[in-house]
Amino acid sequence: MTAKVGYARGVCPVCGRLLTRRRPADHAVCDCYRFCPLCSPAYTVPMTPYAPDLTPSTYRNEVAQDVKGGGAEPPQWTIETLYLCYNHTPPYYSKQKPIEVRLK
Repeated sequence: MTAKVGYARGVCPVCGRLLTRRRPADHAVCDCYRFCPLCSPAYTVPMTPYAPDLTPSTYRNEVAQDVKGGGAEPPQWTIETLYLCYNHTPPYYSKQKPIEVRLK
């Protein structure tokens, strides 16, 4: 078995960005899901993490917790988080997930 040295490269199939990582990495995660694909040029304008206002009193459930089950804690952004771009009418809500890129 040979040791992997140097750098590995791969291109994201969604945004076309070249990702470079030190070996022995075989995969990289592109963060293009955080950038708006509709703005010009595409994937250059960062979007805002979006958490809907789900107060328990609005939905008549006083003991309910927030969407992620954290109660009254501040929201934690995960890969399940929606991203929002206000530069469009109506605003663009992204459901895109992180893209795993295979490196060569």
